[in-house]
Amino acid sequence: METTMALYTRTLLTATSLVAVGALTLSGCSASSDQGAAASGPDFDGLGLSAEVEKELASLYESAIESGDTEVMIYAGHHDEFTAIYEGFESRFPGLTISTGSYYGAELQSLLEAENQTDKHVASVISNPNGDRYAEQGFVEPYEVATWEANPALEGRVDPVQITDEEHMYYSPWALMFNMSYNTEALSEDELPASWEELGDAKWAGQLTFMNPATPGGTSTTLTQLVNAGVLDDGQLEAIAANTKIVASDQLALQGISSGEFALQPLSAMTSVINAANQGAPVAPILLDKNNVIASEKWMLAAGAPSPDAGKLFLNYLHTVDAQEQALTSGNFPINQSPELESPYGWPALQDVDFVVYEAQDVLRPATQELTPTFQSLFAE
Repeated sequence: METTMALYTRTLLTATSLVAVGALTLSGCSASSDQGAAASGPDFDGLGLSAEVEKELASLYESAIESGDTEVMIYAGHHDEFTAIYEGFESRFPGLTISTGSYYGAELQSLLEAENQTDKHVASVISNPNGDRYAEQGFVEPYEVATWEANPALEGRVDPVQITDEEHMYYSPWALMFNMSYNTEALSEDELPASWEELGDAKWAGQLTFMNPATPGGTSTTLTQLVNAGVLDDGQLEAIAANTKIVASDQLALQGISSGEFALQPLSAMTSVINAANQGAPVAPILLDKNNVIASEKWMLAAGAPSPDAGKLFLNYLHTVDAQEQALTSGNFPINQSPELESPYGWPALQDVDFVVYEAQDVLRPATQELTPTFQSLFAE
C-alpha cells in the first residue's frame, strides 16, 4: 500500500466501520515504507516558518512516523472545500494521510459520546462551529498551535472566543463569509441589491429563495446576526419573507438559482456558491460594501486521538501560507492572511471587509432562541 494515498470518506460511517477503515488504511504500511517517508522528511520550503517552529513541527512528524500512527481521521460536517488542503498536507509530510468522516449535530454528538464511553477513539481532529461545546464535554484536548498568530486588526470586531480560547482547545484558521448569491444569466451586476434591506422591495417578489432560518444552520446564523446587529427589523423581515420561496436546505436553494427558477439566494455561504460555479453552474457570490456576515469553524485535537502527533501537525498546517492560499481559493477568509497572498476573486483581506460584529456564542445562541418563533411564523416552507 502507498502511504501517501488518501482515503476521503464521502458517506456517513458508523464508529465500527470507521475503526475498520483506519485498520485497513494502516495495515499494509511496512516499517520500511515508514522509514522511507522519514528519510525524505517534511517539506517546509516556502511556508515562511521560523527555525524554532520548523524544529517543533519536524519533531511531531518524526514522532508520528516512528510510532506508526500516521492516519489523521477528521470529523467535520463537510470536506469538499478542504480537499486541496488535505492533499497539500500529505504532499508536505510524506507518509501521513488524511481520512474523513462527515458528521455534525446530533450524529456527531452521539458518535463522540460512544467513543468516549468505549474508549475506542477514531478521530484525531474535529472541525465544528461549536468548538466550545465539544471542549466543555471533554471531547477535545488542549494543544497550543505553534503556527497561530492573532490578528490585532480584528479586535473589537470579532469576539476572541470565536477564534480561540484561553485553554487552546480550538482555533479558527479562517472565517466563512455569508452573503448573497445570484444567477448570472438572470441578473447583471448593476441589477444586484446593494444592501440586505433592499430584499424587501416589491421588485424581488418571487425571485428569492433560501433555507428555512428556523432550522439550525448557516441561514439561521446569518439572519440572527443581521437582526442582532440592528441591520434588519421585524418589518423588514416580513417584507423579505413575502418575496421569498423557503426551502428545506441550502442545497435546494442553490439548485433553485442554478436552474434559473430563482434569481437570488440571500444568506448563502460564499464557498458553496464558488464550488457550484466551478462545477459549471451560472452562479456567483456577492460581497456587499457593508454588513457582511462571518462565522468560524473551530478545529480541535480530539481527546484520545489515535494519531496525536500527526493530528497536531495537521492543526499547525492549517495556519500556513499553503493552507491560507487554498482557503482563499475555496472562498474562505484567513483570520490572519499572509501579506503575500491575494484572493483570486479580488476580495480584500478579512480585516478590510465590512461585516457586522461577530459576537460570542453565548450572545448569539440566546438571540437565535429568541428569534426562532419569529422565523417560524414568517418563513414557513
